Amino acid sequence: MTVLLPTIVLNYDKLYTAINYSILVLLLTYAVFKIPNILNTFFITFLIVLIPFSIVNGILTGSFIDEPVVSYNNAENLGIRLGTIPVEDIGYAFSMLLMSLILIKKIEKIKVN
Repeated sequence: MTVLLPTIVLNYDKLYTAINYSILVLLLTYAVFKIPNILNTFFITFLIVLIPFSIVNGILTGSFIDEPVVSYNNAENLGIRLGTIPVEDIGYAFSMLLMSLILIKKIEKIKVN
């Protein structure tokens, strides 16, 4: 969070970065205060998920192919890439998976009650 908040503030005009990281901060804050035990296993799971994510996202953004299937406007992101993948996509994947787990926990809690 110490990296995310300043990045959001300093890049509020870059919509992909600002929205992506804002959602990530909100989800992390919620998880830390409401269901902290979810993060214990989530980080390990996410590291494993990063392998296929990097392969698929790398291909979609232009690795190993002539023309990328997905292209990003660098005016709307930080312009920092890991290979061909914008660094914000890692935050996006993290948010998407964490949000899914949070929703599953909420649904489980509703079913129990």
